[in-house]
Amino acid sequence: MLDSYRDLIEGLTEESTTLRELLGSPVPDDLPADASSLLKTARAREGAVLRRAQSVMRHENVNLRSIENEPDVLAAAELTDSPEVLLTAFEHDRGELVSLLINLTLKDWERKVPHYALGETTLAEEIEEHLSWEEDTLPTFEAALG
Repeated sequence: MLDSYRDLIEGLTEESTTLRELLGSPVPDDLPADASSLLKTARAREGAVLRRAQSVMRHENVNLRSIENEPDVLAAAELTDSPEVLLTAFEHDRGELVSLLINLTLKDWERKVPHYALGETTLAEEIEEHLSWEEDTLPTFEAALG
């Protein structure tokens, strides 16, 4: 079980590095519209996942909604920061998320959390879903960048 959680953490780290390599350093201000939209969504989702994980660890009575219904994710298209600022914020939140996850016990990963759409979930399932979304989105980033 512990190996699968390590794999999730490793995957999160790799995906962040891959995104930076794909977008460049610094990220150009003139990203194609599709890539810019994906970056805004990725940034918003990362912040939402970090807050959700922190909330699950700090509070007993947490009820999660679908990630797509998180206010930050719903408002992602309205973000006006430059692409470099968005990716830097994404990377910061990713670092915070990885730091939080590294310090979890097996019990923490497997603790049941009420979820409005799913009935219940675990932090492990939440992180796995987030990583899967990212893995599925990288080819779309690549296509948007031409």
